[in-house]
Amino acid sequence: MIAQENIPTKVFNHLRKISPSSLMLTGGRSAACIYRSWASSPECIEHISRMVCYFSDERCVSPDSSDSNYFLAMSSLFPEGVPNNFLVHRIEGECVDMELAANNYSELLQRPIDLLLLSVGDDGHIASLFPFSSALHETRRLVVPVMAPKSPFPRLTITPKVIQNAREVIVIAGGLQKREIYLKALEDPGDIDSIPARMVLNRTWIFDQL
Repeated sequence: MIAQENIPTKVFNHLRKISPSSLMLTGGRSAACIYRSWASSPECIEHISRMVCYFSDERCVSPDSSDSNYFLAMSSLFPEGVPNNFLVHRIEGECVDMELAANNYSELLQRPIDLLLLSVGDDGHIASLFPFSSALHETRRLVVPVMAPKSPFPRLTITPKVIQNAREVIVIAGGLQKREIYLKALEDPGDIDSIPARMVLNRTWIFDQL
């Protein structure tokens, strides 16, 4: 399904329609624009505050780093500070033992996510599942350590298993370049190695300028 409306509004309308109890947030510039838009709407914040929030991936940095997906999301959604009643499970990117951090987060993901937000990178990656990563073929684990092709290199990411099990997935694809990635992905939908976003072609994609 393809939607061509204002992205923050469209994503929120979808969220409100399905009333998820769990929401998995994503990182990136597009996501930050959405979160800042939501922050200006008391209705959006009220809905989000009722949900348990998770993250699809995290850079291996401290939670107060400008590179942290957790920091990006929380500072964008709650510029005045995160409410005490907001339940969010962050990935412990600062943990020295990446395997331990991956296993700890996996324990929190034993149930399918109701609504998973994903943004598409310029190379077609989703979460921190980059082209030709071995993590694209992980079938047992829910969260794994990976090395990204760009800084910050060490990261933790959900695996395809989490994406496949999610009840609803919204793929954020703002701008002409992301539309072109989508069209290219359609040419050979089975080749997830070169364009990982192909694994969510049958989910909801939202296009437009942010």
